[in-house]
Amino acid sequence: MKSTGVVRRIDDLGRIVLPKEIRKTLRIREGESLEIYTNEEEIILKKFTSASDLKETSQSLIDTIANTIKSNIFVADRDNIIAGSGALKKEFIDRSISNNLENILLNNEKVSKYSISYNDIINSDESLDKIFDYLVCPILSDGEVVGLVLIIDIHTGKRFSEEQIHISQIIAQFLEKCLEE
Repeated sequence: MKSTGVVRRIDDLGRIVLPKEIRKTLRIREGESLEIYTNEEEIILKKFTSASDLKETSQSLIDTIANTIKSNIFVADRDNIIAGSGALKKEFIDRSISNNLENILLNNEKVSKYSISYNDIINSDESLDKIFDYLVCPILSDGEVVGLVLIIDIHTGKRFSEEQIHISQIIAQFLEKCLEE
């Protein structure tokens, strides 16, 4: 465990303030939920996202669909790409999403983007010259965006087909139903 060197007092209602730097680094926004764990003499706070509970379900679903439509399909929670299938899986899986995708999440946008760089999809110190096309469909839970379905392909200049758009919507709707249960 990494020490931050920050010490905070507990107020009379049992509250503490998480420092802004820690909230920014861990992408903890106002109103988000934290899970609380205890471990002997430690209290552990973990960022909670219901979409990350869907990792196995998402992976099975997109593996099946990606084999059928021959596309690179990914599912992201509010922070990371949690499931992926297709030839680009190794480049994107378990990577932190970019600020660009985070803004799409926060604004509940349905987007098709063409000619976008690697770093506009994920946060990375690497600078790849590859250009990608991507299609984004939000995953909702109780009216709040908790994740994204992404179809990512090497840039070809062609628009995404109606089939690909519908498939991204079907995946998002299926995962939304799973979150309701």
